[in-house]
Amino acid sequence: MELEYIGELKKELVDFFIEMQEYRQYFKRKLYEEAFQKCYENHREMLAKIIEVCEKAEDKDAVLEELSGAIPEYAHSQINVQKNRGKKEGLMVDYNMSMVTFVIPILGYSRNESCDRLIDLMIKKWNVKPMTMRIQKSEYEKMKNGFKSRLCYITTAVCASRNQRDDCYELNLLRDYRDRYLAADRKGEALIEEYYNVAPTIVNRINKEENAGEIYENIYQEYLQKCVHLIETGRMEKCGEIYAEMVEELEKKYLFS
Repeated sequence: MELEYIGELKKELVDFFIEMQEYRQYFKRKLYEEAFQKCYENHREMLAKIIEVCEKAEDKDAVLEELSGAIPEYAHSQINVQKNRGKKEGLMVDYNMSMVTFVIPILGYSRNESCDRLIDLMIKKWNVKPMTMRIQKSEYEKMKNGFKSRLCYITTAVCASRNQRDDCYELNLLRDYRDRYLAADRKGEALIEEYYNVAPTIVNRINKEENAGEIYENIYQEYLQKCVHLIETGRMEKCGEIYAEMVEELEKKYLFS
């Protein structure tokens, strides 16, 4: 009976993962909190089943080992059938996004020891071939709180790594540019919205890299220094192009991976 129950739970986990592909669109500052809470409520029964089967199992480790493979095995199989490299990478990005924004945070939201162990095993199995973009453990509260602040996330992180104050010249100049120029333009407003949707996750990922300081220095030299010079010389539109380029490149390197 236990094996049959585990089989049903594995199918539920895969169905949950498939459903979360539709929820990726809600990982936005104005939508995430409500969407997450709704999704969590919809899947509380599944989480309760996972906890129950682990608590009653004679061999809890074996149960967790079996359950943890359900989602990675499904995702890997879908990626492996893709022949086109671009489609493979696109699917990986989509899958990683749904994992770190909804799947993992929902599984871990109850702070249950069995669910935490399940997540750790799942991530370990996820981060092997064919996956070339790795994921890390993520938490709902951290992402939700990241959306709530209107800091210049990346610029603030860069300046902090260079031992510059929160009211340093570069930060004040770029904040003023954001509020006075970008916010007044429709394209600029869209860029601001995109920035605040992705920047918290990007900064979180960079901070976990061993060479985070070097990465931030490269961002400063490659993008922010140019933006500061363009603002100083009144080339506001060109500054927006450089800023958009920075966000796009950092998304490719660090977002949902």
